[in-house]
This record gives sequence, structure tokens and C-alpha cells, in this order.
Amino acid sequence: MTFSRTNLGHLDLNLLTALVALVEERSTVTAARRLRLAQSTVSGTLGRLREILGDELLVRSGRKLEPTPLALELVEISKPHLEALAAAVGATLAFNPCEDAREFRIGCTDAVALAMLPALTDMLRTEARNCNLIVRVGDYRTLPGMLASGEISTALGYLRDGLPATVKVRVVRNAPWVVLRDRSQPPIGGIDDFCARPQALVTPMGDLSGFVDDQLARLGRSRRVAVGVSNFALLLAALPGSDLISTVPDFIAGHLARLGALAIDPCPVAVPVVTNTLAWRGVADRDPAERWFRERVVSAFANVTPV
Repeated sequence: MTFSRTNLGHLDLNLLTALVALVEERSTVTAARRLRLAQSTVSGTLGRLREILGDELLVRSGRKLEPTPLALELVEISKPHLEALAAAVGATLAFNPCEDAREFRIGCTDAVALAMLPALTDMLRTEARNCNLIVRVGDYRTLPGMLASGEISTALGYLRDGLPATVKVRVVRNAPWVVLRDRSQPPIGGIDDFCARPQALVTPMGDLSGFVDDQLARLGRSRRVAVGVSNFALLLAALPGSDLISTVPDFIAGHLARLGALAIDPCPVAVPVVTNTLAWRGVADRDPAERWFRERVVSAFANVTPV
């Protein structure tokens, strides 16, 4: 399909922004959620884009929309310019937390979210009552994609390779490992006792091996992981009243221990610390509101009592 320069005159930034969201999300539902618009509005926008450009742009394929070559080309060309414009405008706008209304979007690992949110929400309710907070829980596999798509502007937690090349990063905490157990169970008596006890493992990928097992293997030792759970909050259901133990980063241990009447012991295995990194989109680097928010995130995480 071809389109004329006259048709191009009907394009505006909102239409191009919607096209980027539609192509990246492949769904009017999730694109609408990302744009904070009604689905009907986004569907109407797609119809207008099709009329202006003389191309289907996105074609239904099963449950997803597949972009046409023209849609992919337009997004590739326009997205860097849209992000640069947003960054330039954002950097010129002053931010007054007492008066301004903004929506901050952060993605966290579940351990970080559980430990940090009480302090962060208290800061926001005290200092920026008109601002809203959206928290998405993910892990090292999913958070980079959320940053790349713009679904979140900031990520915090254990982040490995795969971050977009344009993001900025800052290490905010190196967390050692400790062992959680029910308070009625005896303290861990050393590595032999540790290996002998049945254990619960937080395993987002659904396997039963982790950092501790890697270190034990180097020592010619092993343990029995009897229970695997997908997130740290589920340890509050698995550990109390049982003989299970679990090895967790120290910053989440204190939080879970207080909620679940659990006890904390030193880990008898020398497991490398967990590096928790703050990552943010390059286009938000100079935005005064986002900079203010990032500092509050760092402060809230720093104030988490480890054990």
C-alpha cells in the first residue's frame, strides 16, 4: 500500500504513540492499559491510522495482532524520535511533589516489593499525595522487557543480562543470604544439619535448584529441596508450623520473620551476595519527577531492616 503526503498531514504524536504501543503489545487490550485509555478508544485510533495510511497495520492472527511491514517500519523510525521528544520536554518541566499529579510505574522482584513497599508507599502518601504508584512484579527474565516497552520506567531487584542498551543502572544493595525456620524448630547447627533438613526454595522457573545448590555442589554436598514455590510471600504459608527451612536474602528475611513468626539463622554455606540493581529508562534520566521518584525508591530500599 502507498499513502500520500496529504494523508501524512493527518498524523499526530498521539496517533504515532498509539501505533508504537499496538505494535509492541500486539493487543488493543494491553495497549489500552499501557496508554491508560479505554480499549474502544485504542480500537478507534487503529481504525483512523488504517484510513490515513491505507494499510491494515495490524492483522488478527489467533489471539494476537501481527504488524504489517509498514507498521514495523513506522515504529522503527518514529519510536526513537518520540522518546527523545518526551525526554526533552520532561527535562524542562519542574516537579513539585506537594502539588503535581503523576503516575510512577516501577517493576520489582517480589522480594523487593514485599520488603520495600511499606516504606515507599508511606513516603509517597506523605510527600506526594496526588501521585499514583503502579507496581509490576517480575524477575530478571521479564523486567528488561517491561523497561524496553515502556510499561515501567524503573526496575529494582536482581537483574541479570538482557537489560536494554539504553537503560541506566545503579547498584543499590548487596544482600547476603540467611536461613528462615519456624521458631519451634532448633537453630541450624552447621552445614551437616543444614543439608539434612527438608527445604523450601523460591523458584520462579519451577525447578528445584538454586544458588545454594551450586555452592554445595562445589563442596561435594547436596540438600533436599522438598517444596518449590513461585514467590517469597508463599514462604509464609510453607514454613510456619513445619520443619522446612529456606535460604533467602537478608532484606526479605526480616520482613517475613515478623509476619510469619519465623526465626533467622546465619547461612552455613558461603553463597555469593545477591546484587540488587536499580535500572531506569534512558529517556527518563533527566526527568525531574522520575529523578525524585528514583531517589525515594533508593531511600525506601535502604531503610529496610535486614534481620
